[in-house]
Amino acid sequence: MNFQASQPNDSAGASITPAPTVQNAPHQAGAPVKVEARDVNVHYGEKQALFNVSITIPDRAVTAFIGPSGCGKTTFLRCINRMNDLIQGCRVNGVVEIDGKNAYGKNVDPVVLRARIGMVFQKPNPFPKSIYENVAYGPRIHGMASNKAELDAIVEKSLRRAGLWEEVKDRLLQSGAGLSGGQQQRLVIARTVAVDPDVILMDEPCSALDPIATARIEELIDELRENYCIIIVTHSMAQAARVSQKTAFFHLGTLVETGSTEEIFQNPRDKRTQDYITGRFG
Repeated sequence: MNFQASQPNDSAGASITPAPTVQNAPHQAGAPVKVEARDVNVHYGEKQALFNVSITIPDRAVTAFIGPSGCGKTTFLRCINRMNDLIQGCRVNGVVEIDGKNAYGKNVDPVVLRARIGMVFQKPNPFPKSIYENVAYGPRIHGMASNKAELDAIVEKSLRRAGLWEEVKDRLLQSGAGLSGGQQQRLVIARTVAVDPDVILMDEPCSALDPIATARIEELIDELRENYCIIIVTHSMAQAARVSQKTAFFHLGTLVETGSTEEIFQNPRDKRTQDYITGRFG
């Protein structure tokens, strides 16, 4: 990669939620590392939000970040594509490497970095453009197509990857804002994969969607992981169990433990992880 150029409380009468069943495919041991972080600390002014976070994240797999609200999941996610640079007073220390290259190196252009690390947000955010132009925008500005036919092919391929082509192929010139919420989120994913990123970050991509749309996005995530490193922040432990191969549990700004999703949900090493998974806090 070239960067240059809520769970129930354990109170009286409260029931304890059992750990969700892990239904996803197992992650292959020894998979190549895509993202590696070492001793990452983040401060917002005088407040420290992350403490010495170190983790390796494999390629072609889904890694889920779980933990209670305000625990640092999204803060760390935004370290990977340097979106915290846009927050006044935010300081990031430590090492974040993508394919072995320092994402915070002096010669790294954050704009180019963000083009290589796509991000899907909580609320679908299609551009105020047509469906076609939403997907074509990135490839066009990055010079990925030399003519209209090549651009058309990229748009179709991206919409197919997002499972949206058959639903929109006859209305590509209509506004993306006219799609349903679930379709808009898939359009955003198509826009993300159109520039052929190295990593896809997803910050609670299903929290604003209904169960049917959520199921479709989860199916899509499972399909995309064959070609991409995907990192997802989710408050739904059931979702983490369904879609991820690796899980990292954050609490109070620290990374408590990480491992295969099966290990984390069925045999966590830390009592805090066990308590969170079983609904004792969160």
